[in-house]
Amino acid sequence: MPTSTAQAATGGRKILFLHIGSHKTATTFLQSSLARNRAALDALGILYPRAGRIHEAHFRLCWELKDPALRDTPLPSLPLWSELLAELDAAPQPVAVLSSEEFGLGLDPTRLEALKAHHDVRVIFYLRSPDSHMESFYNQFVKDFDTREPRTIETYIAEEGLFFLDAMRLLRPWMEMFGADAIRLRLFDRAHLPDGILADFLRTLGLASWPEFRPPAPSVLHKVSLPPDALEYLRISNPWLDRREGHHDFVVRLVEMAKANAEALQETRAGILSLKARQTLRRRFRDSNFEAARTFLGAPRTPFPPLDAPLPPADFDTRPPEACAATMGRVAAMIRNMG
Repeated sequence: MPTSTAQAATGGRKILFLHIGSHKTATTFLQSSLARNRAALDALGILYPRAGRIHEAHFRLCWELKDPALRDTPLPSLPLWSELLAELDAAPQPVAVLSSEEFGLGLDPTRLEALKAHHDVRVIFYLRSPDSHMESFYNQFVKDFDTREPRTIETYIAEEGLFFLDAMRLLRPWMEMFGADAIRLRLFDRAHLPDGILADFLRTLGLASWPEFRPPAPSVLHKVSLPPDALEYLRISNPWLDRREGHHDFVVRLVEMAKANAEALQETRAGILSLKARQTLRRRFRDSNFEAARTFLGAPRTPFPPLDAPLPPADFDTRPPEACAATMGRVAAMIRNMG
């Protein structure tokens, strides 16, 4: 049992961690790692509930809360949440973890007020720099079937509100519901995750040590960012990729091919932000990021200063913003030649 976590519990109340995101902070990697090592977690005193899970995360719990037909239904009366609460109550583990990035996007935390009656609720949120988050988020939107983003990253930024980069807009409702002390804000970058995100996550749950974990499922490759030319091939093809069946597997195979040929897929600057664009995004969300870091970490400054934004590739300015026919043909041939 994780000593630090057990000591934090009071009156026999169980601790319930809600891992709410954000998107593009290795959430799928964490969820798969938790799901595939459930027995090890059980032995450590941590439950990763089965109720409401799909794709190794608790998306179904979020979908139930967002269902307009169930909007006025109390939490304990919702079918999946009722099942979850029963699982939590029956489990011997003093700590439980729910994980879905959908918690952090468009979900009203007041719907979860009933959890406070019997659980000490804590909220885990990983914050990524706006520019790095934007590149990764856009890359995923191009890959996902439901979005199949056809616009360039520059057009996307110009036309969308980018609310998902506003940390306090996302976290304030959770703070108001569960209190500032319940928020566990973590910074998603290599400097703050020297041992990797899984180790950081497990320590956030209160663990000091753990056995070696099984690796996540191969399907997490769907979340790995594509290099520029492969991303551009998919973006331009998206209007005609209208068959859901097989799309996920196709993207996974494309990622596998791209990982093996990354250096040969660097002719365009598709999906890459210029230095000025990176700095502009950091300035745009600087106040929100600073407020979050000050409120939940006691930090004296924004965690992502504009002047610290990383440089793009050295040949960025000479790369074409979009793929030509030859680039499209070359990527198509590489896909065709996949084993």
